[in-house]
Amino acid sequence: MTEQQLSDDSVCSSSRLHAIRLRLSVHESKRLADVFKALADPTRLQIMDVLSQHQGRISACELAGVVGIPNKDGQRPRQPTISHHLQVLKRAGLICCEKEQQWIYYFVCSDQLAYVRALLEMLR
Repeated sequence: MTEQQLSDDSVCSSSRLHAIRLRLSVHESKRLADVFKALADPTRLQIMDVLSQHQGRISACELAGVVGIPNKDGQRPRQPTISHHLQVLKRAGLICCEKEQQWIYYFVCSDQLAYVRALLEMLR
């Protein structure tokens, strides 16, 4: 062993490691990572922004042409792309939906946002 390896081993076996503890469980870590992945897209952030401003419900067709990064022709994503983004947010538990006849209306799941906020506050 080199002198550097001996030095590294002595640091790693130090009693300081006993003071290290995880506050997030494996489940919470995975859940929070899924939320961050879902939010790591400009269109989905815009969707969350719009949904959070409305107490009521919004359909995918109402979001089409309003949210999303415009392409080179200035066109925003259409309804099928918006529906995909809504499903990603729904799988992450950030939004909920209700079906009414042929329409699906989306809204923010406030309980999930409160849970995520609490986890983030814990990391502060």
